[in-house]
Amino acid sequence: MQFDILGPTRITLDGGRVVTVGGPGMRALLVLLLLAAGKIVTTERLIGGLYGADPPENAANALQSQISRLRRTLGAQSMIEFHPAGYRLVVDAGAVDAYRFERLAGHWGR
Repeated sequence: MQFDILGPTRITLDGGRVVTVGGPGMRALLVLLLLAAGKIVTTERLIGGLYGADPPENAANALQSQISRLRRTLGAQSMIEFHPAGYRLVVDAGAVDAYRFERLAGHWGR
């Protein structure tokens, strides 16, 4: 599975099928998780990234709903893990175009 966030936000499944991630909230959530590929992103960071400085009262519930929708989009329920501090997208940084670009750009600069 490959993830593109430097242009249109999309997922390329292992079979080559491209999945477009719908809705700005869902795209923002995916990007927040991908920018910390394989690491836990705190619930507070996710809520702040999705709703800014003035989140709605039900922000935690809305986040859980977005996580559920993203899990369905990914088609792999276990790719997003819940932790007491937040959520982790179980993915290698090499599967994210932004990290591949960063790595390649570093090689060109040498």
